[in-house]
Amino acid sequence: MSRHIYYNGTVLTSDKAHPYAKAVLTEDGIIREVIYEGAEDITSAYPDAEPVDLGGGTLVPGFIDGHSHFLSTPRELRQLNAAASPLGESDSIEELIASLKRQLSEGKFDGQDYLYAAGYDESVYPDHALPTKYDLDKVTDKPLALTHISGHNTVFNSAALKLAGITDDYIPPEDGSAGRFEDGTLTGIFYENSRGDVLPRRDQNAAQLIVDGIDEALLKYISEGVTTAQDAATDEEEYRTAKELADSGRFPIDIVSYLFGDTARLLDDKGVKEYSGHYRAQGYKLFLDGSPQAKTAWLSKPYHHTLKGQPDDYRGYGIYTDDRLQELIDNAIEKRWQINIHTNGDEAIEQLIRVLERAKEKYPYLAETRPVSIHCQTVRSDQLDRISELGLLVSFFVDHVYYWGDYHYSEILGPERAERISPLGEALEKGISFTVHQDTPVTKQAPLFAIHNAVNRVTRSGKTLGEQYRISPLDALRAVTINAAYQLFEEDIKGSIEPGKYADFALLDRDITRIPHWEIKDTVVLKTIKQDKVIFSRKQVR
Repeated sequence: MSRHIYYNGTVLTSDKAHPYAKAVLTEDGIIREVIYEGAEDITSAYPDAEPVDLGGGTLVPGFIDGHSHFLSTPRELRQLNAAASPLGESDSIEELIASLKRQLSEGKFDGQDYLYAAGYDESVYPDHALPTKYDLDKVTDKPLALTHISGHNTVFNSAALKLAGITDDYIPPEDGSAGRFEDGTLTGIFYENSRGDVLPRRDQNAAQLIVDGIDEALLKYISEGVTTAQDAATDEEEYRTAKELADSGRFPIDIVSYLFGDTARLLDDKGVKEYSGHYRAQGYKLFLDGSPQAKTAWLSKPYHHTLKGQPDDYRGYGIYTDDRLQELIDNAIEKRWQINIHTNGDEAIEQLIRVLERAKEKYPYLAETRPVSIHCQTVRSDQLDRISELGLLVSFFVDHVYYWGDYHYSEILGPERAERISPLGEALEKGISFTVHQDTPVTKQAPLFAIHNAVNRVTRSGKTLGEQYRISPLDALRAVTINAAYQLFEEDIKGSIEPGKYADFALLDRDITRIPHWEIKDTVVLKTIKQDKVIFSRKQVR
């Protein structure tokens, strides 16, 4: 039997009734007792427990990822980095070209016949101009695919278009589009599902890329205090690879998948929902629209400044007709699958609400399946009321406030709509259970930064967006702990420091509830503990 007493620090429990504690007793990976009061010498009261001195730090529940693409992270780590600062060094098209050329010159990608880059972000470019095939032609003669930071559009160079047999006569599918110059020729920018017409079939080494990069990807999550991660939109190859990694003991933390497309048929096997080697599948993933910063999210009113080549009343577009979406959602609810639904624009959110309201008439137990609206960026106040009535959960991509808040304000949504992106405070007032997330690898996995953004709502330039939608540090902590556990049907075993739950912890260097709010972003994870075992210590990455 292994017993530990964690003491000499602050404990933030995420338990609404008792948010602060003094010490925690664990036994064999489970929390046995939470000590709220007592003698100064806590350890003398528990002589059979090994003392763990917190050194004045703050113990919180292990962070639970509200939404990300964990299995995409190993592959992304092996692509050229096209991100803007602070995630990269490409703050203009000229810097993008120079950075990609420099990375190629280092030799790491010499063996690749087809090159991939990810993370370009025109929102910080001086003129917001999009890179084109001609810009990428300056980088390399090899086929090159450059994916937007949102993951919802890709720029291809001339070699990639030629390899795919794409000419200026190309006609995109209904759920995609392609950029064109004023003379009608292709720019090389392909949006949403039109990209599949250009991209080659997934490399046969894709599974191996996951295997080779899994430890580096895990460190990016674990070093930020994450003890449960998500992979949202897992395909069959990724699922099989994750199962093999889990069976071989490669996962020190829990990984939960939401299966995409036909892969969801595996959810018919009830055993799939049980952890094996820290891995399981939980539900089904759907996409209803694209991304606001890529101007493919489906809005009810036109973009503040339209996407180049589109009419002034352009609002983005949806992926499904109501009838097709109703069929997919009814099928999932009938099988009691949990559904995670990507909905950025308020028109996509409206379609989801409309279809779920119809589904609820047939399936009164809808709320028991805990469907989740993912991102929910531009949700309106009237929609939040209906979301509350449906029992629909929400996972907000609140980091948009920092990374793209200025861009939303000036270019994408305009001042009025930009002020209320991710309106956490209003959702809280309406009793909606929500989480916050990073959508990694879109942005860095950093739950503390999501907490910071939920509390402060400050953009890159220092502008405050929607001060009335801020929430407290304790409520923000709950969004990445107990609320996230509830979203995964794991609130009985995770998400708060209470007796009977896993001893999953993150040790922070400060109490985020008792410092100036703008310092939350500077908080450091000192240790990550999974079921009472230290799986990360800051000294590992000095």
